[in-house]
Amino acid sequence: MENTAQQEDVPDNADEHLEDASADEVDAQEAAKAGEIFFNKDIRILYEEPVKHLDKGTVKAYRATGKNKVVSDLVAFVCDKSLTPRRISGIKYGKVVNPNLAKLVGSGKILWPEVKEEKFCFVYENTFGKPIWNRDKPMALGLKPEDVLSNIAYPLITALTDMRNKDLVHGEVWPGNMFSNSAQREGVITSESIRLGECLSAPASYNLPALFEPIERALADPIGRGTGTFADDLYSFGVSLAVMLRTTDPLQGMSDDDIVRQKLEKGSYATVIGKDRLSGAMLELLRGLLYDDPAQRWTLDDVQAWKDGRRLSPKQSSKRVKASRPIIVGNKKYTRPELLAKDIWKQTDEIAKIVDNGELGQWIDRAIEDKGVKSRMEQFFKDNTARERSGGYNERLSVAVATSLFPECPIRYKGLNFNPSGFGKVLSHAYVKHQDMQPFVDIMRHNFVIPVIRGRKVTDTSSIVAKFDSCRSFVSQSRLGAGIERAIYLMDQECPCLSPIIDKYYVLTPEELMDAFEAICSSGEPALLFDRHVVAFLSVKDRKNIDPYMSDLNADESYRRILGQIRTLATIQQRSRLGKFPAITQWLANNLDDLYDRFHDDKKRQEMKKRVDAIVRKGDLSKLAHLFDDPKLYQADVGGFYQAMEEYRRINQEKLLIEEKLQNKKDYGKTTGQQIASVASMFLSLAIILITTYIMVLKG
Repeated sequence: MENTAQQEDVPDNADEHLEDASADEVDAQEAAKAGEIFFNKDIRILYEEPVKHLDKGTVKAYRATGKNKVVSDLVAFVCDKSLTPRRISGIKYGKVVNPNLAKLVGSGKILWPEVKEEKFCFVYENTFGKPIWNRDKPMALGLKPEDVLSNIAYPLITALTDMRNKDLVHGEVWPGNMFSNSAQREGVITSESIRLGECLSAPASYNLPALFEPIERALADPIGRGTGTFADDLYSFGVSLAVMLRTTDPLQGMSDDDIVRQKLEKGSYATVIGKDRLSGAMLELLRGLLYDDPAQRWTLDDVQAWKDGRRLSPKQSSKRVKASRPIIVGNKKYTRPELLAKDIWKQTDEIAKIVDNGELGQWIDRAIEDKGVKSRMEQFFKDNTARERSGGYNERLSVAVATSLFPECPIRYKGLNFNPSGFGKVLSHAYVKHQDMQPFVDIMRHNFVIPVIRGRKVTDTSSIVAKFDSCRSFVSQSRLGAGIERAIYLMDQECPCLSPIIDKYYVLTPEELMDAFEAICSSGEPALLFDRHVVAFLSVKDRKNIDPYMSDLNADESYRRILGQIRTLATIQQRSRLGKFPAITQWLANNLDDLYDRFHDDKKRQEMKKRVDAIVRKGDLSKLAHLFDDPKLYQADVGGFYQAMEEYRRINQEKLLIEEKLQNKKDYGKTTGQQIASVASMFLSLAIILITTYIMVLKG
């Protein structure tokens, strides 16, 4: 039998923490009545005062106030649970000090009164001002080049450099997320007033329009674009400058799909600038930032050199391959491999047909004459199509063809559209939104995306492949701690625990899970505490808390499952040196019938119940675990049980013997009577002999 870790002392001030928590709850209730929410002791969020011009779709902004050392004018961005916020990036962001970036004051969970559930939020100093682009107007600001250069470009280059130095990608660089708090006349932007807005409340680039994304990222769904790189931020910066400079919007009214098509056919610079003509320093900067080839695009070092006045040698932009003759797919002609790759998901059956009849191969050989496309195609066919044509074969084949023609394009499969680094966000978002999870299982179960990932020009290929390999083994298992639930937390490490047991809580750590359990058990009697999500979440976050007891949690015997839960909860309490959990302990005590039934001695059962009741009052899960982990306890009970069995066997044999004798009532007792008479006769004869001998001695 497995034992929990060595028992540690519960902090002496645990009761004080409980009292403080109760006081905080009272204060929070009073604040809620006043339309306020406590973020911490110095910050309150005014949930009845939205700041609508800072809203980001499902992420809402609200006015907040600070006191003591915190500035009074604040704004809070309240996150949506389906959009995993960038908590880890927030730690880095808080260390960036730049006047042209929104200053982060704090981040954490709050209890939202309207829905009575926890939400995550970020609180910033409210120095945003007004957005420099009005969303009701065309995306063409027509600003003077010299003003854009000195008042916007230079300060934002410094801000992006500071973020790069902290290894942080912004992901929302565009005029809709740029603000000016200038007190001067309306429309005037100064280098001191320009602010680059908030970027942490949703996945990277989720709120960034496709126009401001490089082609390969713009093709993916916003939720599936992935974190991106500094090169992507610089591209967005370049498009933003172009939008500020141009006087007309050549893309007005176009869909994202049409904009991407224009970029593929004409190139990003020509597509974004349109008929406007630029010259001088701004022309050089924009051409450098809007290279479609990431390898050719200017880096921050190139931009800094340009800013310092150095003339940079123009880089030769690699031309996109164009076929000498078109191929017809779905009644549409294609001469560019990238455009065909973009549309393949619409014609999966047609693609399978032209692959089987050799038409696609001939077009690649004779019309494209690109050895890279041909070699990728051959490798992908070898890896992906040399298997049984089971369900989804045409879709898997289309992924192979698309990434052969355009290695950097997103993966499109059965309605999903993502870059490999964005898969985790797509997965968690789909689960929260109750979407069909089977396509995700197919992707992880089959390894057809792994060659696609390895063929991409990204630095984290090995880590992404390792995650997919791990998920492939887990999604085929039905045991607790595996399945699609584990894949969610492996692929999206910032995702909170999505168990319906704690759906009103925003749980990010095992310690927070304990607090949520305590609150749930205090307010009622939950049916269970451990489900597939809880087990998978704990195993991914810290294996030492739960993996030693995984066999118990997956056991058929109910008593082993409850023991596994006790041991897991006790281990978290010990390792994290947490306080008391009387409500959890009480819930466990109310569900120990299967453990009590293991004892044969009724007195022992009653004794154990009394000992459990004493532990419940202390709220010490560790003592509860050790109580049932004592092997001597069970050995003594089993030993006493065997003795009782032996006594029962002996008595039962005597009973059977008596019953056998009673069957012959006529002779019953004769043998015993004879034996008694013989013994009596013997004693009587002996007495006579003794008396006679004594009399003779007296006469003699």
